Amino acid sequence: MLRSGYFFGRLLAAAVALLAPLVALHGYTLYQQNERAEALAYRSVTERAMDQAKGVEALLHRTKKLVDVLAARADLATLDPQRCADVLGGMATTDPLYANLLVVAADGALVCAAVPPARDQPAVTFAGQPWFIAAAAADGPSLGRPFPGPIAKAPVSAVSVPLRDASGKRVGLVAATIQLVRFADLQLSQGLPPGGSVTVVDEHDIVLSRFPDPNRWIGQPTPRSVQTIRKESPHGVVVVPGADGVTRVYATVPVGVHGLRLAAGVPTDYVFASPRAARMQGYVVAGLTILLATVLTFLLARALARPLQSLGRTAKDWASGARGTRADERLPGEFRTLAREFNAMIDAREASEARLVESERRYAAMLDGVDLLAINVALDGRLLYANDALSRLTGWSSGELLNGDWTRLVLPPDSTDIFVGLRTMAAREFPVPPRQDGIIVTRDGRKRRIRWSNAPLRSAGGDLIGITSIGEDVTERHEAELARQASARAEAANQAKTEFLAHMSHELRTPLNAVLGFSQLLQLETGSRLDDTQRHHLGLIHLAGVQLRSLIDDVLDVSQIESGRLAINLETVDLAGLIEDVLKLSSPNAEAEHIRLENAGPIPAIMLRTDPVRLRQVLLNLVSNGIKYNRAGGHVRIAARAQGDTLEIDVNDNGLGMSADQLGQLYEPFNRLGRERGPVAGMGIGMALSRQLVRLLGGDMLVDSAPGRGTRVTVTLKGAISRSAPLTASSTAFPTPQRHGEPSGTVLYIEDNAANTLIVQELLAQWPGVHLLLAADGRTGIAMARQSAPDLVLLDMRLPDLHGIEVLAALRTEPLTATIPVVSLSASAMPEEVDAARAAGATAYWTKPIDFAPFLKGVSNLLAKRSTRFPPG
Repeated sequence: MLRSGYFFGRLLAAAVALLAPLVALHGYTLYQQNERAEALAYRSVTERAMDQAKGVEALLHRTKKLVDVLAARADLATLDPQRCADVLGGMATTDPLYANLLVVAADGALVCAAVPPARDQPAVTFAGQPWFIAAAAADGPSLGRPFPGPIAKAPVSAVSVPLRDASGKRVGLVAATIQLVRFADLQLSQGLPPGGSVTVVDEHDIVLSRFPDPNRWIGQPTPRSVQTIRKESPHGVVVVPGADGVTRVYATVPVGVHGLRLAAGVPTDYVFASPRAARMQGYVVAGLTILLATVLTFLLARALARPLQSLGRTAKDWASGARGTRADERLPGEFRTLAREFNAMIDAREASEARLVESERRYAAMLDGVDLLAINVALDGRLLYANDALSRLTGWSSGELLNGDWTRLVLPPDSTDIFVGLRTMAAREFPVPPRQDGIIVTRDGRKRRIRWSNAPLRSAGGDLIGITSIGEDVTERHEAELARQASARAEAANQAKTEFLAHMSHELRTPLNAVLGFSQLLQLETGSRLDDTQRHHLGLIHLAGVQLRSLIDDVLDVSQIESGRLAINLETVDLAGLIEDVLKLSSPNAEAEHIRLENAGPIPAIMLRTDPVRLRQVLLNLVSNGIKYNRAGGHVRIAARAQGDTLEIDVNDNGLGMSADQLGQLYEPFNRLGRERGPVAGMGIGMALSRQLVRLLGGDMLVDSAPGRGTRVTVTLKGAISRSAPLTASSTAFPTPQRHGEPSGTVLYIEDNAANTLIVQELLAQWPGVHLLLAADGRTGIAMARQSAPDLVLLDMRLPDLHGIEVLAALRTEPLTATIPVVSLSASAMPEEVDAARAAGATAYWTKPIDFAPFLKGVSNLLAKRSTRFPPG
C-alpha cells in the first residue's frame, strides 16, 4: 500500500460514514444495557444489606426482650447469688448466639451467670470495663463494645438493662452477652456469595462483628479510609477495596437500634458478572462488523492502488540515484498517461543536471586555484562539484568526494549543516541560509571550522536543483576569539573576586577597628582598676581581634598572590635585626604559653636583599605555629646559616609534630589537619601563604616533622645575601625630625563611623596641643578644611556622600588645602585602592583596625614635619 492513497482514503471515508452511525447506535444500546445491569446489581447488594440488617435487628430485639423479662423478676433484684443462679441456670442455651446471661451488681461485681465461672477462677468484676461503665450510665437498654468474655473466653458484646429493686432504686444490671464470632459465622454469613463480607459497626466506628475473619476485626476501629468513603457516601453504594484488600460493591444501611450500621460487600467479579458478559458480547459483535468492513475496504483499495505503487517505486528509485529508472507505461487507463508524464519530467530533470555539470566544468579551473572552498550540492545530497581546495584541506581525493557519500567523509556525525538534510527536503522549495558556520573533519581526524556562504542553485528554468556554497577556513580566527572571550571571562571573574574581597575587608575591618581600638583603650585607661580575671578577659578580646585582623590580611595576601598582583618590595636589610624583631614580637605569646623562644646559635652578620615585610611575615607565622602547637616547657629556636649567596633559616620546635598524612595536606588552604576541634585558634592558611610568599621571594620552604618529636621548617633564599650597606632611617615612610615636647597642631578627621571617631578622639586626647576637628561626610570635611586649614587631615575612603578619591581631588585642587598632608585612613586594604589613593595625592595610606603605636608615631611625625615647614607665627 502507498503511505498516502487517494482511493484508499475515499473508500475508508465512505466506510466510516456508513458504519459510524451503526456503531454509535450499537454502542449506545450497550451503554444503556450496562447501566441497567449495574443499577440492578447495586440494588441487589443494597437489598442483601437490608436483609442482613433486619436479622441483626431481630436478634437485638429478641435479646432485649429476654433481659427485660429477667430484669422484671423481683428475686433477681435481691442480688442473692443462689436465687440468681437458680433463675438463670440453663437459660444461656435458649439461643446458640448467646454466650451467657449475667446479673451484675452496681459496683461491677458479677452476682451470677447462666454459665458460671470455674470454681478456681477469681471473683469476676466488670467495674473498669468500658461496656459496664457505659451501661451503668445509661437509663435504658445498652449495647456495649466488644470485650473478651471472662467466662466464655471469646469476644462478646453485652445487651444490658438496668436492674431495680421494689422501690425503683437501681441495684445493678441484667446483661445477655452475644458470642460475636458465632454471630458472624451463623448470622452474618447466611446468603453471602463467595468472597462477600458483612460488617457491623457501632456509632463509634468500632467493628462489632464481621464475616469473614471475625477474630481479626472484632473490637478494632474501622480504617480511616473506610470512614472517609462512608462519610462521602453515607447512604449510597460504592465500589472500593475493602479492609482486606478485596475490591467489592459495598452498601451501608442502618440497623435501627443502638446506632449500629451494617455494610454488606459483594465482590465486583460476582456483582458485575452478568453485565460484563453482555457487554463483551456486544463488543464482539461490533468488532466483527468493523473487521469485515475494513477487510472489504482494504481489498478494494489494494486493487486500485497497484498502479500507484508502481509509480511510487519508480519515484523512490530515481530519488535514490538510479538514473536509468523509468515508469511502466503499460499501466491501465489514466495511469498510463501519468507514467508518460512522469518519465518526461525525469528526462527534463536529468537534462538540466547535465547542463549544470557542463557549466561547472567551465568555471572549475578558475576555482581550483583559490584557498576558498567551492562546492555545488544537489537536492539529493550528492556533491556535484568541489574545487581542489576541499581536497587539499580534507586529504580526500576529488574522486572519493564526488563518487561517494561525501557527507560521511568530511562532516561529523552530529553535524547540523544544511548539506546533511538535503535528501529529506528534495523536490520542494526551502529557504537557503545565506550564512552558516560548520565543521569539516579531515582525513587524519582534525576538525576545521568553515564559514559557509550559501546561495540557491537553480536550473535554466528557475527550478531549485541544489545549493552552491563558498567556504572560508576560520579555525584560527575562531580559536583566537574563543581564547579572547575566555580571557575576558577570567578577568571579569578575577575583578569580581577583587571587588568582593575589597568589600569584605572593609566591612570586617570597620567593626574590628572598634573591637581592637576600645580594647586597647580599656587596657590603657582602666588596667589598674580591673582585677586579674577582668584584665585576662579584656586581653582575650584584644587577642581575638588581632587574630581576626591577621586572618583578613592572610586571605587578602592569598588572593593577591593567586591573581599575580602582590608586590614584592626589595630592600637591603640586616638579618640579625630582622630575626631580633621576630623574637621580640613573638615573645608575649611564648611567655603566655610557657614556651622558650631563643636563637639556636649566633646569627650571621650579613645583609639581605629581600622584602623585609614579607620575610618577617613568614618567620612570624612559623614561630607562631611552633608556639601554638607545642607543650608547656617546650622551645622554639631560630637558626640561620649562609652558604655562598644562599641563606637558610631554620625554625625548630619540640612540639606535637605531624604525621606523614598531615604533611601531605600541609599546604592545602583552610585545612587544619584534624586540629580544628582543639583549643588552638586558626584557619589553616598560614603555611600555604608562607610557602607562596617564600617562592615569590625566590626561595623555597621544606618541612621535616614527626608525631611527638616536633617540627623543623627550613626557609631557603637563593641569591638573597647582599654586600650592600643597610638602609638608613631616612628611607622610612615618616622621617623623625628633631623636636622637643609633645606634638601640636590641628587635625581634621573626616569619618562617618562614630566608633572610629571616638577611638581617634581618645588617642589624640593625650596631647593637649592637638586640636581635633570632626566631619561626618565628605562635603562637610572639604568645607572645614578650607575654613580651618588644618595641619593634618585623616580621611576615611568610604563616606556616605563622596568617595575618598573625590575628597582628595577637591583638597588638592584648592590652593588653601593643596599642601596639607592627607592620610587615607580606611578599612580597605586592597592594593588597587591604596595605589589609587596615593595617585590622587594621599600622603600615606593607613589601614584599620588602628594599631595605636604606629598611628600615634605617624601622626606625631606628620605634625612635626608640618610645623617645621610652616612654623607658627
